[in-house]
Amino acid sequence: MKKDLRKEQLVLLRIEKQIAGLAATLAVGAAAAKAADGKLHATQAQTAHADMQAALVNLAEVTGQAHEALNAQATELGFKVLQAVGGGGLPKKDPPAVVASILGIG
Repeated sequence: MKKDLRKEQLVLLRIEKQIAGLAATLAVGAAAAKAADGKLHATQAQTAHADMQAALVNLAEVTGQAHEALNAQATELGFKVLQAVGGGGLPKKDPPAVVASILGIG
């Protein structure tokens, strides 16, 4: 009987989805940061916003790497893993690229 890692894969997929949701929320905050800086004649809000964007993209990269490493190791050891179905069996999009796109920086 093969060991099964599909539950763990689903957790990582949920985390990637939540990161994309955070990116969408952060994208909305970009306008507020720009407006605040305009009123204050400062750049702190935009700088903080850019730092949050970079951190979120980094989180997406690390999560994607963890997911890829888990999949590679599981496949190598013969574990049951999720298979891409639908869409011609194409793999999911790269999480950092999705987050950057949502943030309007990629």
